[in-house]
Amino acid sequence: MSLLFAFDIESIGLHGEGFAVGYVVVDAAGAELEAATFACSPDAAQGADSDREWVAQNVPAQIATHATPREVRAVFWQRWLHWSALGAHLVADCAWPVEARFLAACVEDHGVAAHWQGPYPLLDVSSLSAALGIDTHAAVERKPHELPAHDPLADARLCARLWRNYSQRISATIQA
Repeated sequence: MSLLFAFDIESIGLHGEGFAVGYVVVDAAGAELEAATFACSPDAAQGADSDREWVAQNVPAQIATHATPREVRAVFWQRWLHWSALGAHLVADCAWPVEARFLAACVEDHGVAAHWQGPYPLLDVSSLSAALGIDTHAAVERKPHELPAHDPLADARLCARLWRNYSQRISATIQA
């Protein structure tokens, strides 16, 4: 796999609206080709008040680059289409429900034109973790550029590294 587009969403709870997205594009050697974070105020996103409390306590403050979640989705979708056209594969750490709901909203925002533009397949690090016998709920050690947790860009960088590491381990096992 030559290009990997790893992304992470911060949302108001597991089923609320995404207000921040971080992504990183890496080549086959793991070199970072592009990285960005797009965000709006969590107050602009839909979600339960009890989930807002968790966000306030756990998600590092994000610089608002856009006014609404829809604008965040639009700029993300543009970057995804650009890298998809170059052959990138989209990967999330645990794609359901947060990242999957975000992607579904992106498609809904763009109407029929986007119905066939979505990531297929959507790759998932947790599936590789499970295949390797790694506890999918266990915290993993982070590199300095993968901190802090719940920062969407830091989490996307962690996702890219884990995908490369775990897929290489599985490939080595298959070839042995």
